[in-house]
Amino acid sequence: MWKLISPSIELIDWYEKTMCASLISRIKTNLDRRICKILIPTLPTGEEDLSIVKRLLVEKPKELYILSDKLMRAIIPNYDDCEFQDYLISKGKKSINRSNYETVLYRKYHDTLTAIRNVFNYEGQLAQNKSRTYRITLEQGHNTCTYCNRQYTITIRNNKGNNDASRIARPQLDHWFSKELYPLMSLSLYNLIPCCSICNSSLKGNAIFKLSTHIHPYLESTPHEPKFNFSYIPTNPGKYEVSIKNLTDIKEKNMVEVFKLKEAYRYHGDLEVKDILQFNYQNSDTYLQTLLDGLLKHYKLSKADVYRMLFGTELETSKNLNRPLSKLKRDILTEIGLLKNGKF
Repeated sequence: MWKLISPSIELIDWYEKTMCASLISRIKTNLDRRICKILIPTLPTGEEDLSIVKRLLVEKPKELYILSDKLMRAIIPNYDDCEFQDYLISKGKKSINRSNYETVLYRKYHDTLTAIRNVFNYEGQLAQNKSRTYRITLEQGHNTCTYCNRQYTITIRNNKGNNDASRIARPQLDHWFSKELYPLMSLSLYNLIPCCSICNSSLKGNAIFKLSTHIHPYLESTPHEPKFNFSYIPTNPGKYEVSIKNLTDIKEKNMVEVFKLKEAYRYHGDLEVKDILQFNYQNSDTYLQTLLDGLLKHYKLSKADVYRMLFGTELETSKNLNRPLSKLKRDILTEIGLLKNGKF
């Protein structure tokens, strides 16, 4: 939902060098010759063309999707998206319980897909390799979840060492393109989105995201924050619920639904929103301006510093993911007039 800055050239180079050789080896060892030739074709010079494998590791989202789709259609003759989704739904059934159609799909897809998943194995190559995942989340992760901006997702390490024992906690890495539906993207750097466990495991699960229907945080066109606005509704004296207004963009609607942002944010009405409203009610505009002038003058603080001290969040939209609930607080402060055109 919130924008992520693209990986640095250094991270991309490191990831490609770290992952490429072992991936090539697994392709040659575990896939049949025909599929190997598709993934690692031979150049006119007789040398191996490794560009496809490298692109599957570090290609940007749009180009990655096009490449993956092209490769799947070459690997599996008469590959069909709808058929493949039907296969995924029915593959867990016992053979005796499959319909004739499901049996045909199982025979068409299962063995090849199993082999591909074993090669592009996220669990073995990344999830269980802390040195790799922690490097990714340290550089690409933020303090809060990319999808909800509610939960802290800080990568935590013990400074005393550089081994697995020193790596304490990290955000989960969601496969924006489902690794079930798009197995060739399972190890793609741009397909690994740092997020909280609630958004990834409890809410998104196996939901299928597409570039045409959902927001990808690494696309250049993705804004720093959603276009909709958080607001509040008084329910009882001293009680409030958070609501969402101006939710008109279809991609934003889909993201809000998947991650249950209406339901999740509702409970912050009696927490952070109530605190902001009470602060506004109990302090006049003159007092706030006096406080602001004093802090700016005597402590040489910026307005952004004062804003962060008072409300525990960031003023700049580009820093949304540094603190939880940044957009919620900014929208409420704007609604009650403490922020005007994003300025404090």
